[in-house]
Amino acid sequence: MVLYQAEMQHSAETVKRFTHLQYETFEWWRKLLLVILSALLILFGVFFGSSSGFSILTVFCIFAGSILFTNLNTRANMVADQVIEAMQETYPVLQYSFSESGFTDGKDRPTVSYAKLFRLISDEEYLYLFTSKASGYMIRKKSITGEDGAQGLMDLISQKSGLSWQNPVSFLRFSIKDLYSLIRRR
Repeated sequence: MVLYQAEMQHSAETVKRFTHLQYETFEWWRKLLLVILSALLILFGVFFGSSSGFSILTVFCIFAGSILFTNLNTRANMVADQVIEAMQETYPVLQYSFSESGFTDGKDRPTVSYAKLFRLISDEEYLYLFTSKASGYMIRKKSITGEDGAQGLMDLISQKSGLSWQNPVSFLRFSIKDLYSLIRRR
């Protein structure tokens, strides 16, 4: 019996949003290393340049650190661009149906058991259901129909999967608690 339904119209924007969230969630350590490396390069260039005069090395360090820092999302952008190109501007419309045992993303599609879910993430607009670090589902909250809408579906999925919903990882509001939680989940 279908308890909830939802529709997801993908676009270039949703592909980029999903890819960025996936990168922030599962490759956060890579981004953190790039931030640290870029900061070290810039600091080296500034401090050694100001004390001993700017040389080619110090200018290069400042330049390289700045380039690294301004391109933190390059990997996510490249993956998103590849997916968008492969879709050739033909974006799918997925029809989700949720039952007690699992969900499907369209007619004649296999049922995904809630037990196969790996990570649950919710932001202000979407739910993200990951079955692995490399694949997942994206659902627009406003499209969810059923008892108690998005919150009811979130409760059902959390109960059936044994997972709790997480907020997206963001370096703008990153804390030691977030770092510990990410390392523990890894």
